[in-house]
Amino acid sequence: MAPTDKPGQPHSPLPLPCRDLFPFAAKGVYLDTGSAGLSFTGQGAAAAAFYDEAKQVGYTGREIWQAKAGRVRAMLAAMLAVDPGEIEFFSGTTHGLNLTGYSIDWQPGDEIVIAADEFPSVRLAWQGAERAGAIIRLVEIPSESERSAALEAAIGERTRMVVAAHVHSNQGTVIDLNRIGQACRRHNALFVVDGIHALGQIPVDMSLVDIYTAGVFKWLLAGFGLSVFVCRPRARQAMNPAFRGYLNQTPEGGLQFAHVNYPGLYALEASLELLGEKIGWPAVYAHTAMLIDLLAAELARGGIELAAPPGWRSGCASFPVADSEALKAHLADAGMYAAAKGPLMRACPFIYTSREDIMTFARAVIAFARP
Repeated sequence: MAPTDKPGQPHSPLPLPCRDLFPFAAKGVYLDTGSAGLSFTGQGAAAAAFYDEAKQVGYTGREIWQAKAGRVRAMLAAMLAVDPGEIEFFSGTTHGLNLTGYSIDWQPGDEIVIAADEFPSVRLAWQGAERAGAIIRLVEIPSESERSAALEAAIGERTRMVVAAHVHSNQGTVIDLNRIGQACRRHNALFVVDGIHALGQIPVDMSLVDIYTAGVFKWLLAGFGLSVFVCRPRARQAMNPAFRGYLNQTPEGGLQFAHVNYPGLYALEASLELLGEKIGWPAVYAHTAMLIDLLAAELARGGIELAAPPGWRSGCASFPVADSEALKAHLADAGMYAAAKGPLMRACPFIYTSREDIMTFARAVIAFARP
């Protein structure tokens, strides 16, 4: 197995057969995992296996599909150190947030604490709560190093729930799950986390998180139409399922109300096997962190600092530029792909990214930024 790095460069901690598994990585520098991760060779065949089985066995294959769901639950449960029974599958991160909002018995005056600059899905999923008289408390974040502290300080006696992104989609800042979770426990509030920009690229400590919802099309590399929804016992006890179907007909039934996206589960299983079993999560996390440190150091040579401060960084590396759309177009012309986020450019490397990719990208950014 060859590492991503070329001979003569310091080696990545990641033992990679995987760069060769991503055909698009050979065409350019892909740093847009925060929008969608790349698919790998063999993943399409994994998803197609569902249809290949179905054409042979029809609906009699449901036990096979349900067993697949059970295997994927077990893999995720091991990754997150939770019970497999706490994991459900829905269509997307926003599905999980909305389902949560409509499944709580809200009371007039209940507060929901949310950072004012959160992604729209995080802020807007609580209409049912507002109709019941709950109040959305939007918290201004004074600086990225104070993001977790600002959320913690906003939690009070009326707080029923805190909703936050584990990794901020634009700034790339990681919040302190344990610090905020402890504050939620002190005030008997639920802690709901949007994990779509975190799951698969940084470790997740679920110890004090009540609900964690994350689509699988970014760092889990498993396409659209499927999400992981972790509901811990403390949250489940506070919820009355808003949606019901044949799978949760009784009051004690779970939140899962209908069939899941089985082809998506087949693709997700292939991703979890690659990332968690063949490579190993510690190596995946270490490789991503190493690339972010390298990018921060290389950009600093040109006077460009990342938006997230040291100690709070993730695999989303955002930095201010004069014209992000112009820089995005310029980079794309050179075969480099990153995301424009208003005043910020966001670069999101992953296992298919090499040190050389990062240095090439940083040099291009610095050259473009020079007057």
